[in-house]
Amino acid sequence: MANTDEVILEIATPKGMFKGIFPKTTTISEVINKAANTLKLDKSDSLELVYKDKVLVPIKDRLIDFHLTGTIQLELVATGTGVCHEERN
Repeated sequence: MANTDEVILEIATPKGMFKGIFPKTTTISEVINKAANTLKLDKSDSLELVYKDKVLVPIKDRLIDFHLTGTIQLELVATGTGVCHEERN
């Protein structure tokens, strides 16, 4: 169970689900690295985190900068895979 200073992330990846609890001050790049290392994803691919069809960039921003709180479902995708991302209004 996460406290109010943490976010629970459930991340769908090409190698299955990754679930972790992170401080809200964790950067997007740190989350990507943790999931990639844990699931042994190919780091030669450029990886992006996607939330509700929106790529979370810049990756140096923190989870709190994207107003992510509670339990969040994300996707970790390799760029250049033909996946199209649209912003929702």
